[in-house]
Amino acid sequence: MKKNNQSKYEHNLLVIDDEVEITKSLFRQFRRKYNVFIANSAEEALPILEDNDIQVVLSDQRMPGMSGITFFSSIKDKYPDALKMILTGYSDIDAVIEAINEGQVFRYLTKPWNPMELNLAIEEAFERHELISNNKVLLGKLKEANSSLERKVVERTQELEKANGDLTKLNLEKNKYLGIVAHDLRNPIGNALSFAKLLISDYTDFTQTQHLKYLKVINERCYYALNLIESFLDVSKIESGILDLNLDQYEYYEFVRSCIAQNELFANKKSQEIVFNCECPKTYISFDKNKMEQVMSNLISNAIKYSNSAKKIWVKIQIENGHMKTQVKDEGQGIPENELPNVFKAYRTTSSKPTDDEKSTGLGLAIVKKIVEAHNGSISVKSTLNIGSEFVFTLPLS
Repeated sequence: MKKNNQSKYEHNLLVIDDEVEITKSLFRQFRRKYNVFIANSAEEALPILEDNDIQVVLSDQRMPGMSGITFFSSIKDKYPDALKMILTGYSDIDAVIEAINEGQVFRYLTKPWNPMELNLAIEEAFERHELISNNKVLLGKLKEANSSLERKVVERTQELEKANGDLTKLNLEKNKYLGIVAHDLRNPIGNALSFAKLLISDYTDFTQTQHLKYLKVINERCYYALNLIESFLDVSKIESGILDLNLDQYEYYEFVRSCIAQNELFANKKSQEIVFNCECPKTYISFDKNKMEQVMSNLISNAIKYSNSAKKIWVKIQIENGHMKTQVKDEGQGIPENELPNVFKAYRTTSSKPTDDEKSTGLGLAIVKKIVEAHNGSISVKSTLNIGSEFVFTLPLS
């Protein structure tokens, strides 16, 4: 780091002349305005330049050993910011002008010089140096700002490209799923329509028992199609940020027991047992009953669908850390570990399939997650292949 041996003033002036009386005269002229450094040759000037931050150099042209212009030429690359001025006789004017044109000299003054003119020239040189220095600082800040902006543009572009890629992927998944759902809708509606046409065209040819059987098929097919459409409507509302909750106080044990009862018929058909375990006293909490019935029914029906016959399903509720904790655990086929992050995402399906050809919309868990989170709760899943899955959600007590 350069030092300043004479730090009385802000600006540093280096005067070079082989005549001692001239350097003394110039020192006296400028010592009350600048830190003045004296050298009687180019060789003496070099260490001064190395040790001090010299802004302006005033040199005689004709000196023994090395002329002023030659000296300036030798230091122009190492000290490009120092303003260089020449004191010269008329015989050297052409050489000085050539040096000015080449950018090696800022200004020249002829000998003998006018002290006032020299004073103004030195002031102008320091002002020019300050202007150049400030411009460099501003240019550096501008380059830094541009570099920062470029980095941010690159980062933002990468973020947008990733987001666009994710949206494209999601859209492809969505379109793929829409195709599946369209097919799933076509099947039950087509089946119901076929049986309805059959009953209408050959009504008298069937017994009452057959009428009832066909009507049950029509009813079941229509119910499934309606459930699929309602799931899509729910997802559309949730994705649009529309999820109105009708909150009220309900006794949670009775609510869960009622949800289990609604699903026991489906479990009985597969000889499955739903085991309910309550580890909390009679507790009232606030929630939207219809929405939470969707949550409970979805989790219990999934446990039934993805478990084989004669298996057990456990439902457990308990109070933990100011929340009502609900667990639904099955002995089903489980979910592959790499597919668990997609379980609660809409339009994503796992490789696990229902064990008795039950129908599934594939949208239920996405809706479940949104409903639970709308109640300021959370939901998670643990699963092991061929052992079973466990879904846990919490609702705040207050």
